[in-house]
Amino acid sequence: MVATPIEIAQAATATTATLLKWQKSMEERATFRQNMDQSRRAIQATRDLLKRLRQRHRDDMAESSENANPSTVPISQRAGS
Repeated sequence: MVATPIEIAQAATATTATLLKWQKSMEERATFRQNMDQSRRAIQATRDLLKRLRQRHRDDMAESSENANPSTVPISQRAGS
């Protein structure tokens, strides 16, 4: 059987459509990977920021307890009480 020009054109169109879908799929995968990498970096930056904030809070609390005037500290927190 010999393919007619219409059948050849339909096959070419189908092949082109398949290639375009494949290309789009590859682009979507690349975009997805880029977005995931960006999300991972943002999550890590958030974790680092939270660590610094917690450490600063602990340092501030330690400093405030060292500098506290015993007369202003509640009785339940005074040493020996």
